[in-house]
Amino acid sequence: MLTGRPPFRGENDFLTFQQILSHDSDAMEFPAHVPEAARDLIRRLLVLDLDARLTDYDTIQAHSFFEGVDWTGISTATPPVVPDKTHLPTPTMVDGASPNWSLANVLNDVFGATPLLADDPRHHPIHSTTTSSSSILENNEGILLQADVKLHGSLFTKKARGLMFTTHGRLIVSDAKNQPPQVFQWGANAIHIVPKNTSTFDIRY
Repeated sequence: MLTGRPPFRGENDFLTFQQILSHDSDAMEFPAHVPEAARDLIRRLLVLDLDARLTDYDTIQAHSFFEGVDWTGISTATPPVVPDKTHLPTPTMVDGASPNWSLANVLNDVFGATPLLADDPRHHPIHSTTTSSSSILENNEGILLQADVKLHGSLFTKKARGLMFTTHGRLIVSDAKNQPPQVFQWGANAIHIVPKNTSTFDIRY
């Protein structure tokens, strides 16, 4: 926090770890602006000899670097600097990507979709059997999720498609040009999910 960089930094993880294991805290170099009390605190926190290292709260709080700090009332003290609040503009999605979630690898094609708002009554299953989708749905089947997606057939090819997930556990990919829809039945032997990260996952058939 005082220097803006970590105390140990090698060209790779292995060399960084070697610095941690073999460093001499007494020979550590500091930028000129770091006060002597801070240098002593850092050296004593990083010293290899466990018996000489500062390890308990009382000893650390009693160090000269924290002279004048009222530890008992620190939780209610006024901070020395209160930064101004930063108001960032709302990001605009310009590439067709979704900020919420995406589906990928449906028959080796990649989809990105934005889920419907659950509190919009127009998107409730009872209201979801529109004229365009009613011919695709089975009896008493409603739409749990419906979204426009981008199908990536190749690196630079994107095709607009409609994506629906229904109450019968069917994933339906439809084409606005009246092409026959692709229907994938949700089940252990049909579709499985492979998470990619917190917001992206693959659906593989």
